[in-house]
Amino acid sequence: MSSIKVLIADDHRDFRRVVREFLNGIPNVSVVGEATNGGEAVTQVELLIPDIVLMDISMPQMNGLEATRIIKQRWPDTKVLIATTYDDPTYRLQALDARADGYILKGALKPSLEATLGVHKSDHFN
Repeated sequence: MSSIKVLIADDHRDFRRVVREFLNGIPNVSVVGEATNGGEAVTQVELLIPDIVLMDISMPQMNGLEATRIIKQRWPDTKVLIATTYDDPTYRLQALDARADGYILKGALKPSLEATLGVHKSDHFN
């Protein structure tokens, strides 16, 4: 089985570190890159061709919604999951309009990613 390649796009270093450690603990999942803003995310997708981009909304230079729009236009097979603290219907609609494949609240990130990736808690260490 081939590995699921994930790119983490978030401007908070500690968040990226925690998510990277969590994802790297799941069999057949590997974090192939990180980005600190939307422009870097677009560049990293072009270079790394990840299967999934975990995208924050609020980032400097280019926000995650604009980056999602560009990524989905250029690489429609790349899944973009918005990971945010904004539990706001307006942001959800904007993410849908940008063609995001999912919208995950950061507080529920681990169980949401487990469900998305089709893994069970017994498959990896917490």
